[in-house]
Amino acid sequence: MTPAPIPSAFARLLKVAALALLAGAPLAAAAQENMAAPEDQVLRLVTVNMPRSLDPTNIDAQRLIDNGFAEPLVYESFDGTTLFKGLAVSWELVEPTLWRVELQRDAVFWSGAPADAEAVAASLRRHQKNNPRARSSLKDVVFTPVGKTTLEIRTLSEDPAFLYKTTTLAIENVAIIDELGDQYATTGDMTGYFQPVEFVPGELIAGEPFENYHGEQPLLKRIEARFVVDPQTRYLAMKSGEADMDGNVQFEQLRLYRLSKDFTIAELPRSTWNIWMNYDNPLLKDLKMRQAISLGVDRDEIVNSIMAPFAVMPTGHFPAGLPYAIDRTQVSNAEKAKALLDEMGWVPGSDGIREKDGERLEFDLLTYGWWNTIAVALESQMREIGVALNLKVVEPAASNQIMLDGAFDIATYCSCPKPTGDLHGTLNQWYHTDSVRNWQDYSNADVDALLDELRTQTDQERRFELARQIQDIVFDDTGLVWVSNTAVLSVAFAADVRGVDPERPRDITPGMYIASE
Repeated sequence: MTPAPIPSAFARLLKVAALALLAGAPLAAAAQENMAAPEDQVLRLVTVNMPRSLDPTNIDAQRLIDNGFAEPLVYESFDGTTLFKGLAVSWELVEPTLWRVELQRDAVFWSGAPADAEAVAASLRRHQKNNPRARSSLKDVVFTPVGKTTLEIRTLSEDPAFLYKTTTLAIENVAIIDELGDQYATTGDMTGYFQPVEFVPGELIAGEPFENYHGEQPLLKRIEARFVVDPQTRYLAMKSGEADMDGNVQFEQLRLYRLSKDFTIAELPRSTWNIWMNYDNPLLKDLKMRQAISLGVDRDEIVNSIMAPFAVMPTGHFPAGLPYAIDRTQVSNAEKAKALLDEMGWVPGSDGIREKDGERLEFDLLTYGWWNTIAVALESQMREIGVALNLKVVEPAASNQIMLDGAFDIATYCSCPKPTGDLHGTLNQWYHTDSVRNWQDYSNADVDALLDELRTQTDQERRFELARQIQDIVFDDTGLVWVSNTAVLSVAFAADVRGVDPERPRDITPGMYIASE
């Protein structure tokens, strides 16, 4: 079976790459020459993205794929434009709405059960039903095993980028769930090249190679991932040699990492940092209020002082320079913000915070981790225009459920859109009225119609034009406050960590190892 025959205009966005497989054998051979002793093949990761469950449909099941405990059908490349083999070895678009996927022939779950087409279909159906991140993207999709290792995927309408929607869905053994009961959340049963040997939800997960893994065996003998929320503590752990990988390098520490020869840095693609405003709050449903808040954000201070030199002014949903980005930046003007609030009848009180009909103009601001510095700046900037922000600082994992529940007024929650081969998927999840991941409950009938057209469109230039039209409408609606385009979230490795896959630099992959001194 060969890769899908995608229409030529769209083909470059959906390449099937085998670079990692081609490079695997020589990489492993070269590694043998300078690898540290087996007992030293331990990678210690410090991260804020720590799973609270080994059930991959749980909203807090983070980094299961990144850490090698689970596999999706396909992996997405570093730049967001390429798909790589995962449990799927090939895929073909045989009809406009029908994918045929060929799976690994020898794949098994940790329990030894076969990870065949029937098991993979059952796993994807469970994501479809139980995974809050996937309910919208998998809606009305039908998964049908048609052979031991052949899976057919039928979409309701044309969606030439559909497989991108599966890159975050870890395949699990649904058949064992009833048998394990409550234990399943702390044991799981997946196909990753590492298998958990120790798990403390939200704090620690350690793994060792899964000896029956169908592909290349990991060179590392053990991985240990620990939850460390403070970025300076993560940096100090790396500096002291207590950690080998920092999975969440923030801009304050990136400067320090860059100054040292003890580390290598994998800088992630530039992404958009944004502020969400919950339309369920009557004040934020008002366009003028959202405009006032946007005007009050001093992007120059954030971009050119706080995040410098790693940020530039935002250009809509996507980073500048992409063919589907818009060339517009939301204006920052505190005086215009004040004038707009005056016009709305909000009058400064004795402490500078505005009031109207006995009500103070204040909102809770949900924030966490790498957003804290920006959140503190936003609190000061909003106070300047007479708006009070009450900072609610939570752990990054905890923010997922809060956003899903809509239990926020304003949030610095980083879904951080970046270059992508699935324009429909990323825009739809944020802005379609019916999307589960449209956390702010934004709704615009024109945007919905354009998104529906974008899903089925195969002409590349038309896809780009639709994406720009959608962003222009959201821009005019002040649907979100875009703060900056930045590449500040990076990954740092100790100098003796080798074999990092350039296409998956955030992930712990089989070819990684600890080099000898």
